[in-house]
Amino acid sequence: MARRKTRAAGPSDESLRIARTITYYQTCLDAAVPHETARELWAHDMTTPFEAGVHVSAAMARALELRARQEAAQP
Repeated sequence: MARRKTRAAGPSDESLRIARTITYYQTCLDAAVPHETARELWAHDMTTPFEAGVHVSAAMARALELRARQEAAQP
């Protein structure tokens, strides 16, 4: 009998990294985001959740991380 692979409870680290990169591009390149904010987000390590910083508000970081997680959870 063949065994089926089951998906882990949540998205993998790699899918989250990719989703964060996609979210960055959608946010910064498709919208009119100030240059300083875009640079700070790009400097962010995409393997960790988005965080507030000098030019990134806590609300923006939470919204970006939520969008990335939703993107990563899509089949």
